[in-house]
Order: sequence, then structure tokens, then C-alpha cells
Amino acid sequence: MASKGNYITYAQGLTYEPQSLYLEPGQAGRISVELKTLGTKRILVMSKAAYLTNRNVMDFTDKLEEEGFRVFTYNLKMNYSSSRDIKDAAAEYRSLNCDTIVVIGGGEEIFCAKMVSAVAINNMKDPVEAEGYGKIKKDISVLCCVGMDNSTAISSNIAEFRDENTGRWITVISDYLVPQIAVIDTNIAMRTVTQVSLASAFDSLAMGMECILSNAGDFNPSYMACAYDAISLVADNLLDMKANPDDGFLRKKIAVAGIYAGMAVRTMGFGYAHLTAHSLKTLYGPDHGKYYCRILGRFLRESFEYTKPRLAMIYDSLVKNEVRPGSAVIKDTPEPLYNVDDSAKALLDLMDNLYHAAIPEELPLPQIPPKELRTVCDSIKTQAAEFGLLRFDEPLITRTLERL
Repeated sequence: MASKGNYITYAQGLTYEPQSLYLEPGQAGRISVELKTLGTKRILVMSKAAYLTNRNVMDFTDKLEEEGFRVFTYNLKMNYSSSRDIKDAAAEYRSLNCDTIVVIGGGEEIFCAKMVSAVAINNMKDPVEAEGYGKIKKDISVLCCVGMDNSTAISSNIAEFRDENTGRWITVISDYLVPQIAVIDTNIAMRTVTQVSLASAFDSLAMGMECILSNAGDFNPSYMACAYDAISLVADNLLDMKANPDDGFLRKKIAVAGIYAGMAVRTMGFGYAHLTAHSLKTLYGPDHGKYYCRILGRFLRESFEYTKPRLAMIYDSLVKNEVRPGSAVIKDTPEPLYNVDDSAKALLDLMDNLYHAAIPEELPLPQIPPKELRTVCDSIKTQAAEFGLLRFDEPLITRTLERL
């Protein structure tokens, strides 16, 4: 990704329009008033065929038609955000003279819809043209995201997709990619398979943690607070959601964690774990993106001396009124301070325990062949420099990759 300047400078200069959030059951059907205010007349609904035949989704699209909108549908062909679907859907969007996209799905579908909107409005022939920062010059058309998982995509300024010509995973960052409307309607989202919901929740957890570890976090306290909220919502509710998958309130809380994490990443960007997940997806296929949280745990253990102060801060925020690990370093004080090392280690243990309790049958991380290590390492280092991630040296990155 080519860019002038580094990510921290870029992030500090951004401004964002507020999103409209609809977070209660049945509220997906209430967006018509806002769509009319935004000038919507012709809507392209993007989703998987399996979702479009769901009764609640059909009721939602029927409601849009009853409100006087012309509604067309595009069935996504791929199970991940793909340049193929982006090009095909953008061509359909233009030919039907649409002015609005409503996407129903998880992170991959939302990423795809963001790029369709950007490509269509900016007259790009190939979505790869948007790679990096600031390549999107015109604001996207109206985009409403109806979330089906706990992805950060619903509120972030990021889109990702696989370029089918090269197999690379492309990242696009622009303040224009924040959707105008975000919907978490458990009447629709309850259709999501519990395992998918759990896996996407770990993406939100990992994204929130990397935001707090980011150098940019110090300059953006309000977005740092969003990251803390995302982490606590996932950590406090994940296992309860697994035990009670039909509890809509628990599902909503986990989904809102994704919104918070997406808001945080708007100014704080990615970390090494996310860049590594991209490399694994390029080498081994899209499914490996689900290892993001586990990769993060490995990086944090390898870089413990760098990251332990912030890890301890996260842990302390999660256990405000509980007995913390370690021994008090100042005795006989009203509120004793606890050992930073032990608190940081406790957070890493908590991450591992949550993951193994929620997804006990997960496949092992792929082993990177020695001949591929240098290529992956160079790719990570190049991208990391753009994000202002200059602390990790090559031996540390290589050592972490070897131990995946």
C-alpha cells in the first residue's frame, strides 16, 4: 500500500460524519424515513442467496418496496469479499441507475458493498486502484449495513477484498468508507450460525486490543474508550452467548462490540497481527482470516516487554473491582497497586482461555514454510511502516511467524 506520510499523521487529520445506529429488534424496517431524507429512490440489496430467502429478510425488503423504493438484488457469488463480486455488482448498480446500497451480511459482505459503492461513484475500472489511503476522491453513495455477525466493518473506515487476479488481500482506508446507516437487528442476525458469531467476536476483541496498543491511541482518547468498550463487551458476554445462543440481548451486546471496535480503528489503524492475518489469507486462502485473535496472542507474548504496560491497563479495566493477580507493590495503601507483569500475563491467559472455551475444535494455525518466511516478513514490515508500527524488529517478526 503506497502512501505519503505515516498513518498517525493521516489519522489525526480525519473528520467523520456521525452514523445513524439502529440497534433494537425490528428496527431494520424503520430506516425508510432516513433513506427518503437522504434522497434514496433505487436500492441495490446485496447479500448471499441463503440470507435473501430468510423470512425476516424478505419481510425487510418487502417493507422497502411498500415504502415506494425500487428494490433490486445482487446475490454475492463468493463467500468472501472479492474483486469479482465488486466489479459485477458495481456494473449492475450503474446499469440499474441505483443511488443506494443496502447490504445484509457479515464483515466480508459489508467490505464488498463498501467497495461497490466507492468504485461506482468514483468511476474506477478496477477496485485495486483504491488500495491504500486517500485514493477515493468522492463520497460513497448511501450505504446501509444490516449486520449479520459481530464484525468491525459495520462502523469502520476500512474495506478489504481479495484481488482475484493476483490472490493478494487489498486494504482500502478512507473516511468516505464509514457507512451512513448501521443496523443491528437481532430478528435478522439471529440467523447467523453461532460458530460464525463467536469467530467474528474474536476479530472485534483483537481489533480493540490492537487499537489500544497503537501509538495513535494516545492522541485519540475518545476512540481509545471505544476500544475498551469493545474488549469488555466481548470478554464479559462471549461465553454466556455461546451457552445461550438464542438470547437476542446477548447477541446484540456482542454485535455492538463490533461497532465500538470499528469506531476505534478509524483513528488507530491496524497492528502486526492484522497484517499477518492478511499474509496468511494471501498464502493459504480466505478462511485463515479467522486466526486473527490467536495470531495477536502470539505476537503479544513475543513482544511482552514492549506491550505489558498497556496489557496491564486493559486487564485492570476488565477487573476493576476484583482481586487482581500478583502482589501489592505498595503495602498498606487504600488502593494497592499490583504487579504489571502479572496483570499483563493474566490478560493473555484470559484471551487464550476465552478462545479455547468458545472454539474448542478450531484447526491449528498453518505452518509457514521456511522459504516463505522472508516474503511474509517483508510484506508485514512494508505495511507496518505505513501504520507507524516501527517497534518490532525483523528477528521478532520472524520468530513469531516461525512459532505460529
